[in-house]
Amino acid sequence: RAPIPVIFLPGVMGTLLANKKTGGTVWYPPNMDAVGSGISGAASIVAGWFRSAANRAKRFDPNQAVVDPRGPVKVGGCSLTKEEARRRGWSTVHRWSYQPALAWLQNMLDNPMLAGEPIGEWAHGDSRGKGKKAALKSVLDTDPVDYGGYGPGGTITAESDVFKSLARYRYPVYAIGYNWLQSNQVSGQQVLDGLDFKDPQGEKITRIMGIREICRENHTDKAIIITHSMGGLVARMASQLCNGADDILGIIHGAQPATGAPLFAKRFRTGGEGFTNGSLMGRDDAEFVAIASNAEGPMELSPMPDYNNGDPWWIFVDKNGKERMALPEQSSLNELYINDAWYGLLPDTSLLDPAGIVKEQLDDQKDPSSVYEHFKKTMRAVVKRQMLLANNYHPNTYAMYGNGALKPKPSDSTQGAPQLEASLPEEELMTWGTVVWQGDLPEDVGEKELKAAQWADKDRDNHHGVLRIIVGGQTVTFTAQQKAVAPKSGEHENGIIPGDGTVPAWSAEAQGRGLIPALSAATSNASGVRMVFVQGGYEHQFCYDHPWSRWATLYSVAQIAHSIDAKGT
Repeated sequence: RAPIPVIFLPGVMGTLLANKKTGGTVWYPPNMDAVGSGISGAASIVAGWFRSAANRAKRFDPNQAVVDPRGPVKVGGCSLTKEEARRRGWSTVHRWSYQPALAWLQNMLDNPMLAGEPIGEWAHGDSRGKGKKAALKSVLDTDPVDYGGYGPGGTITAESDVFKSLARYRYPVYAIGYNWLQSNQVSGQQVLDGLDFKDPQGEKITRIMGIREICRENHTDKAIIITHSMGGLVARMASQLCNGADDILGIIHGAQPATGAPLFAKRFRTGGEGFTNGSLMGRDDAEFVAIASNAEGPMELSPMPDYNNGDPWWIFVDKNGKERMALPEQSSLNELYINDAWYGLLPDTSLLDPAGIVKEQLDDQKDPSSVYEHFKKTMRAVVKRQMLLANNYHPNTYAMYGNGALKPKPSDSTQGAPQLEASLPEEELMTWGTVVWQGDLPEDVGEKELKAAQWADKDRDNHHGVLRIIVGGQTVTFTAQQKAVAPKSGEHENGIIPGDGTVPAWSAEAQGRGLIPALSAATSNASGVRMVFVQGGYEHQFCYDHPWSRWATLYSVAQIAHSIDAKGT
């Protein structure tokens, strides 16, 4: 069978990174899937807790970080040897998060049929396993509506042209890690072109193949791209901003923050949540800002201009939950991102550049800009790229995302109350749809007075989401919503909504503009998206381990493969 490469792009923090000068570890997230690696992973989390802001800034300098292809490989019983999986780039991505799904995908695409008959998940549901490892229904003969599908694609049968097209090809599975600290547009170009990793310790050069090189070695012109989380932004920039659309047959997005996420902005004022997130991303705002303010890839995860159709997402309410100020009114960039007022994203500009890295770079370039001016210039460029991505997708795109716990979706192919696959509970899949700050405001204080408020003299900001200002002649304490816990019945809204525990549904659902009826009337179509799957039950990091996302992935691969024959090319 002729090959169609299937190439996986991981999410933010899903690629291993090394220092290009020393070869030492920059980012090597813990693998908690075995006893030995679990112990060492736990130890690394504990060690990370004690890193200072300056240490974090030096460690995560985007200009010194490179993709590290020396990571561990686990092929999980698929047809590949570890050596071949490593050559295909699997070792550049986090083993625990991604490699089991890559091995599953390779196995499913290697074996759609046996002796002329469909087999495996293509032909059989997981009734014996009760939907824990695979979907209860087969990919064939099942309406995609049953797995959250919206769009023109119908049921695939064994006799259909779609399945015949799928079976006509073979699908070598690759992975391409990228430097998630740099701009996603730069990563998009490197994902297309590939790059070399030179180990300073041994002088060995390892080639990390790009999409075009992978296509050449398979004697084909185009590949299928599968993305997770921020990898979707990288793929969209590669396709739509780096002239890579003609190298891509189709793209499948999973758990993509299609229009950004307030969680990223919140951390500019609170740091990471809990011990693990605090260890990895910073215990307070100073440590988070030390990394994120100089890392354009993560900065591009901030809410985009079309997040939730442009509605405000940075909200200030009184003790009764009554809204007093809602931002942005027109521009997140001007009102929040580069505004150093007390309510802005970065009111304390001294948190920038604790290790002097940016200042040194500006001096080397003979750039007279201050560090803060450099940050504002970078943020403007970030938002410009975000605007270019609005409703802009590869013309053969399929997408899936989580919207809380699994909920049955009745369809013609479902009789009665359907049995559902395994699902995490709703409370584990909530996240920040808006960032709500609640304070003990006087009754007569409105938005104008709030914007003009001044900091309290003492204890004005605890750097964990509690701040004190003087407004209306009184000291007012504001506290950001600290945990992703939805309000109980009768309580006021606190900004927490369903999603996958990281990406709110309000961001991901933008991929369904023009396909999901509730969205199509009020918003512009998401150009290029053929189908979107509104799903549930899975959390962000392990999106591709869930039966629903796996069903949608196989279905989407089949549809994309068929697009070759449908076009007669």
